[in-house]
Amino acid sequence: MNNLNDILKNIKENGYQIAPFQVMGEAFTYYKRTFLSVIATLMFIIFGTMLLISSIISNNYDLNKEDQSVMQEQLAEIMNNFLNLLITTPYIYYYYVAMIFLTAIGSIVMAGFFKLNADASHGRLPRFLGAFKYFLSIKGLYVFIAALIVTTVFMAISVPFQLMGLSMVALAINWLVHTLTIFTIPLIIFGNRNPLAAIKDSIMVVNKQPIPIILTIVLNYFLLMSSLFIFLIGIFLFLPYLFSVYFTLYKQVIGYYPEEGQPKH
Repeated sequence: MNNLNDILKNIKENGYQIAPFQVMGEAFTYYKRTFLSVIATLMFIIFGTMLLISSIISNNYDLNKEDQSVMQEQLAEIMNNFLNLLITTPYIYYYYVAMIFLTAIGSIVMAGFFKLNADASHGRLPRFLGAFKYFLSIKGLYVFIAALIVTTVFMAISVPFQLMGLSMVALAINWLVHTLTIFTIPLIIFGNRNPLAAIKDSIMVVNKQPIPIILTIVLNYFLLMSSLFIFLIGIFLFLPYLFSVYFTLYKQVIGYYPEEGQPKH
């Protein structure tokens, strides 16, 4: 069955069966093939971001570059003042708007990670530039719009709780929204869904069999939290695996059909 509408109809009527440990085992196979490409992409993004921030600071602040210790104190003071500014109005709202757009842009990169894993699942060599594949395509625009919608809705619901000091409630909402929309990106790039249809279909699929999806996500987020014990190195080692898990979930629940491009509507 490779007609996407038929697949989704069958899921809605009959559900599906997945085994979390089977998902994790298959994901590890793709992880070994995509690890270097994903790490290289993440390092490139981090290096570029740090270079941009340092350039902005250097051009807007008079730093004492001759004395290293003084320069570090100046940088610490600048960052502290900046963080304090972000928790005041109206700057906190500017921060939320910026985070919505950055999350949407990051979702396009994540779409590229899905494609890297898709290539790995069929023996094709993942390439570094593959992570940026969707930045100049209509599918990338759809991913951006979908992420913009999801993140805006999440912010509108969770920010009032954060402002009231109910951070755990906001965190729970974040986790719920993330889980319900986990198939949105692959439905767009592999299933040719538009943003609203992809969001709706993802929510339907997760709601049909939430327990195995939640269990798989919880197990892998436990591994992510465990990786914090070895600091950034652990996070970098684990993040590529998390992307492989997301792709494997989509592949086992909905299906990926590279021989015909994407499932037909």
